[in-house]
Amino acid sequence: MAAHQVKRLSGFSVTYGPIKAADIRAFIDAGLKATPSMRRKTFGLRERLVLIPVELAEAFKYALIIVPAVFLLAGLGGPGTFWANALHFGLFAVYALLVAVFAGAVLTPILLPWLPGRAFSMKGALVGLVAALGLAFARADAWGQLPERLDILAWMLIVPALAAYVAMNFTGASTYTSLSGVKREMRVAVPLQIIAAVAGIGLLVGSRFAG
Repeated sequence: MAAHQVKRLSGFSVTYGPIKAADIRAFIDAGLKATPSMRRKTFGLRERLVLIPVELAEAFKYALIIVPAVFLLAGLGGPGTFWANALHFGLFAVYALLVAVFAGAVLTPILLPWLPGRAFSMKGALVGLVAALGLAFARADAWGQLPERLDILAWMLIVPALAAYVAMNFTGASTYTSLSGVKREMRVAVPLQIIAAVAGIGLLVGSRFAG
């Protein structure tokens, strides 16, 4: 709010108060004088942790639809019967999706100050990549088979893309992002996330028909 514009248009003067509502009483008691701490908004671990349940609740609304669909679609094609494929590839797909959400909505905000880069999408993608490598390592014994290799490579693209997308939701809750910066990040990050996800889905489809 521009105080001089308010004064010019309405005649009213503007008094800038504290950032947090909890400081309003102290601000009034001090004669409408704000201390330096009242002018500064932190984004510490506790404040970031409070946001995690909100992001998880939002993500799981979509997961309730996507997870069963992915599990059942994994049964189509592949080397075994429908239920054998669903239990083998489908359960791994469900686990990979949940890991991606966890990486973007939980690990990224917790590790935020220590992750390289300024963009939330980059931070989320890095955490997602580490998570995807962990998933690949967990199935290291299956790398000798082509369908398994394609399936694992697919999730190494999808998991970072999804984690990066989920992590971007925190830009609106942070204390140092700007609207122009968020728009600029989205113009670059979202197309890359879509490309990675589409490529991963293509590899998943290919793994169903690989011999």
